[in-house]
Amino acid sequence: MQSGIQENFTWNRSHIFASGSNKVILLVEWYGGSFRPSRKRSTPKLIAQDVQLHLWFEPQVSLVHVHGAKAMKNLGQSLMIPLGHLYDGVKQFIAIELALEPQNAGMHGVLSAQWKFKEKNKERIKELPVKELYMNYTYHTGLLQQPENFHVRKHVKLLETQSVLKEAIHLFEYGEIDRGEWLLRRKGDELLIEAARFTDGRLLEEADMLYQLSEHYVSTYQNRKVLKIKNG
Repeated sequence: MQSGIQENFTWNRSHIFASGSNKVILLVEWYGGSFRPSRKRSTPKLIAQDVQLHLWFEPQVSLVHVHGAKAMKNLGQSLMIPLGHLYDGVKQFIAIELALEPQNAGMHGVLSAQWKFKEKNKERIKELPVKELYMNYTYHTGLLQQPENFHVRKHVKLLETQSVLKEAIHLFEYGEIDRGEWLLRRKGDELLIEAARFTDGRLLEEADMLYQLSEHYVSTYQNRKVLKIKNG
């Protein structure tokens, strides 16, 4: 393995409006070793521990939200995101939502990124070279009207599912069964529409999973409520 981490940084848009404030999303994907969509090994091999992504934002950039991880802010325009362990061939991803202030037309720096991690059975922290990421500001309406990158859009939808599921479970735990069911089914409907629109099997699977979980949790918590009433 050449670097320890194989990475992909993808913007949801290739161009943004030079004269206006913009919100953009950066999809960050990473894995160790060779990525294989279907794995024969049941337990992936641990490659590195305590993976961290360090970001330094340009002055015109501010953080809106990190989807899929909990970020730790540092002083100034920097950020550290702890990402757990790295396993052979297991791809992981997060999405970083940013607000960008107006700039002159052309390519401008947005942020710098650096990976840090501990190799297996080693305590010393390894640092990869810093990578600079840019955005193209433009007034060209044709470029601005280009559709959003579906790969990024899809992965943000998948990350949103995790937070929706947590919120729904919280509602079920507090007896708001109808509200929890509505939340899961609404997200399932949203994913189903996206899956049909873009003919995407992964989103279809995620929608089906939410429908099944909705039925499971409604049944479980309704039975729990009945038992509680019977037991006084």
